[in-house]
Order: sequence, then C-alpha cells, then structure tokens
Amino acid sequence: MSESLKTIIFVAIAAIIGGVAYVSRPAPVTSTPEEEVNQALFPEFTDPLQAESMKITRFDSDRGQLRQFEVSDTRDGWQIATKSGYPANATEHMSLAANSLVDLNVLRVVGDLPGQHAEFGVIEPNANALSADSEGVGELITIKGKSDKTLANLIVGAADKEDPKLRYVRIPGRDRIYLVRLDPSVFSTEFSDWIDKDLLKLNPFDVGSLRFRNYTMQANNNGISVLPQMDATVGFNQDANAWQLFRLQDTSPDDPSKLIGVQLPADQKLNREKLDEIRNALNDITIVDVFRKPDALADALKNNSPLEQVPQDDLRTLIANGFFPFTLPGETKAAMVGVNGELVIETVDAIRYRLLFGIDKLGGDNKDQKQQYLFVQTEFIDEMLPPPTLQEVPEIKEGEDQDVEAQAVAREKILQENEALMTAYREQKNEAMRKIFELNARFADWYYVVKAEDVDKILLKRDQLSVPLVQATTQPSGTPGREFPGIMSGNGMMRPSAQPATPPASTAKPMETKPATEEPAKEEPSTEKPADEKPAEEPEEEAPTKPEPMTEESEDKLAEPEASTEKESTEAEVTEEKADSE
Repeated sequence: MSESLKTIIFVAIAAIIGGVAYVSRPAPVTSTPEEEVNQALFPEFTDPLQAESMKITRFDSDRGQLRQFEVSDTRDGWQIATKSGYPANATEHMSLAANSLVDLNVLRVVGDLPGQHAEFGVIEPNANALSADSEGVGELITIKGKSDKTLANLIVGAADKEDPKLRYVRIPGRDRIYLVRLDPSVFSTEFSDWIDKDLLKLNPFDVGSLRFRNYTMQANNNGISVLPQMDATVGFNQDANAWQLFRLQDTSPDDPSKLIGVQLPADQKLNREKLDEIRNALNDITIVDVFRKPDALADALKNNSPLEQVPQDDLRTLIANGFFPFTLPGETKAAMVGVNGELVIETVDAIRYRLLFGIDKLGGDNKDQKQQYLFVQTEFIDEMLPPPTLQEVPEIKEGEDQDVEAQAVAREKILQENEALMTAYREQKNEAMRKIFELNARFADWYYVVKAEDVDKILLKRDQLSVPLVQATTQPSGTPGREFPGIMSGNGMMRPSAQPATPPASTAKPMETKPATEEPAKEEPSTEKPADEKPAEEPEEEAPTKPEPMTEESEDKLAEPEASTEKESTEAEVTEEKADSE
C-alpha cells in the first residue's frame, strides 16, 4: 500500500470521527437569552391530548442506580409499562403532567456553562456518566406522541431558593439553564398515584358475612404443618342493624393443632365496634406494588382449571410468594391457601371474596415499609341466590260448566308473573356473574403487594372478637349501698325490659351455617303490686344460658339516681328522730 493511499485512509477516518463528534455535540442555542425569555420551551407541543406516553427517569443516590417509571396509552387503555403493563388510571394524571409542559415559558436564562449544571441540579440522569457519589442530578421527563415522536424532553433540577414554585430546567443536549414555573409533583412515580386504588370493588354496606380463618403454615421435615388459631364466622343482620355469631372454632386445649366448636362466654358479646372497623377498612387496602403471574398460571386461575396442568416453574412463583394448593384440616379437597391465613367475605349480591395472606417483606423506596403479598379470588354463591318459587300453571278445563275464557285469562296472568320472577332472577344472577368475571380477570394476572398495616386493619384476633356484656361503672353518689327502684345495685345501670325485642331475621344468607338462637321465655302476666302495698326489691340480673347476638336495643341503659329522693328520705329520718327525743 502506497503512502499516498494510507494518508487518504487516515484523513477519511479522521473526517468520520469528526463528523460523529459534531453530530453528537450539544445542540447550539442560536437565539440569545433575551430572545428566549417569555417564549415556550416546546413550541410544537400545543395540545396535551397529543401525549401518548411519558417516561420519568430518576437517579437513586442511595443505591447509585437509575429508577424509571413509564406509562403509555395502548389499545387496551393506559398501562404502566414498567410494571408489566398493569392497568393505569392515568387520564386525569397524564393530563396534568402534559399541561404543565404545554406553553411552558422561560422566565429567565440562568447560564450556558456546563460547570453550572451540578449547582442547579440539572445533570442528566445517565447511567453511563454517573456514580454513587454523583450530585446535582436532575429528573428527566420525556413525553412522546404518535409514531414515537418526542413532544417534550426536559431535565428538572433544583427549586429556586427565593421562590420554591420556580425550578431550574435544561433541555438534554443543550448547556443553557432556564428558570421556569413548574410543579414537579405532577410527575409522580408513586405506583399508587397512577392506578385504581379500589382493589376489591366492594361496598362495605353490601357485606353480609365475614369469616376469619386465622392460621399460619410452616415447613418441616414431615412436610407442611398448619397451626390453627381461630375460625369465626359473623354475619350482619341489616334489619336488626347488628352482628351475629354464626360459628366459632377455637384451638383445642388437648391438641393445639386442632380446632373445636365453642361458644362465647355468657358474659361476653360480639365486639361490634371492631367488626364495623374491619368492614369499613375493606375499602382502604392500598396497593403498593404488583407482579405479573406467569401466563399459564393466570389462564388456569381465570378458567378455574386444575393446577396440576400448570408448569412447575409457574407454581414455584406461587410458593415463593406464600401461596399453594393445600387441604386444610376439616376440608375434603385441596384449595389455594396463604401461609398467613385468609379472610372470606360474602356480599348480599351472592359474591364470595377470598383474601389469602402470603409472606411478609420489607419494601418501599427506603426498604423499611412492612408489606405483604395478597392473593384474591371471587366466586358465585349459588345457595344465596336460588331460583324463585313459581306458581303452578293450571291446565284449561273444558266442559259445559267451565268458563274457558276466564281460565285462559288467569293462566296467562300466572305465566306473566312467573316470567317476571325468572327475568328478575336471571338479571340479578347475570350481574353477579359479570362482576365476578371482571374481578377474576383482573385478580388472576397479578400478585398484589399491600401495606401490612392495611392488612392488620382487616384481621381479627381471638381476644378482639368479643367484649364484656356489661361494663363496670362507678358507684352512684349518695349513701353507699343504697338501692333505687329500677336500678341495678352498685353500678347505676337501668334494668332492661323483661323481654327484649327479638330482631327480625336477615333475608340474606351469608353462610350455610345458621346461628344458634335461644328460645325467648314466654311473657307472663304482670303480677307486680303497687309501691304502697310492697316495697320495691332489687331484681336479680339474669345471665343468658347461651351466647346470643346482641343488638343495641338490648344493651343496658344508663340512668342517674334521683338525688332529691335520697335527700327527702334523709330529712324524714332526721325529723322522726327529733320527734322521738321530744
């Protein structure tokens, strides 16, 4: 190769390298700072509806790594791309973010020197150019439209010291730093800010019953052992506005690995306040993270197919998060269970929710938030929505003494009434099945991670199930030990009526098991004599022989002792003693 040819080749290579460097250099700012003031940074971005995706890139200085959050509009709606396409409730939030960059005007040009980037916090978050001790790194916001066209690309830096509502910003590839009015909170990367927070789609006032299956599961040399704690089912009687105990099983004193049927002590009643809190907290379960289930496992759960057909690798994700098929003590077939128990919710519209509690973990930005895996399933409760009882349709009888026309009219009326009942039944069942299909289609695809504190709010421990039937109060003022008619001795409580009203039975059937009820004593004719014939005696308090659901009407009522009666009695005694002495 001649020297001339070598020279030509070296010149060509140098030209190529120089061209690459020229193209990749920061774009020069052709306008002067004065010309850019009060002008839009992104003049072509005029309509927030143009935005079809947004990516937010942040630098995590604690871990020395980049964190990205991306949401995009797909044919299936808005989805969080960085969370495997989890459905996003992004219409309103995206509109706020896009609007903040539309007509974003320059208030002041701060400088053009690269050395100022760290000072104003506008260093681009780039993994190749950053280290764990990097400072002054900004947040990169990228909004794109159709055909992946970039509509806005901005590095958001530090807040102005004099006015925190102002921010220093820079366009990637340019050195010039601007001061703009911008609220960075609209660029949230909090997962819960972009999703539908209503996980269960459940109205607390539709809750018909709650079943608390408290147990933990542990692996040992013999396989998996179950440590039961309590199995309690309570129902809410809407007519009586009261909770009822349908079933209670507690650990056996002889064998802690087994549950036995028990009743509440005679001096205890259901803890209504706690049960109300649990019912209302069902709407407050906060999703903090999600993980997509493998496709084969998700399809099996959607179609209620046997899990034996699911690949073992898919099932391992279940076990790793604290869920697996298992036959619990007292059950006849295997079902999905959680290592930390479950809560079963039945609603008045015949939908059963199963909330399975998996393993605990630490999460959040600082890895200090207690979190728990949650597995949710729903199913239809056939026994809660039985077909209606239809009238028998008579045959038309013919004969000289038969009014065929009247029979036909009566028969047609019965047919119409039966059809109306069946139509209402089908509509109600179809609505329940539609809701179940939508819920399971949503739940089947995801492992949910929720705040552990939210789980604690919907759990019920054994010592929280009931409270004392009668709360002790202080001795009423007056002579110690003195009794007043109609008031219990020593605690100032009004005597309840002899026969409390029995609350009407709820029409809903929250569980197959029915609550134990106590036959009320028959009301005897009153034999009470007037006060002038016989002094009033303190009646004895009757303790119930069996635990019964209590309503607020049957609880004891407070009453204050009549101080004036005591005062008059005392004065009468003093007068009598004075007369005797005279």
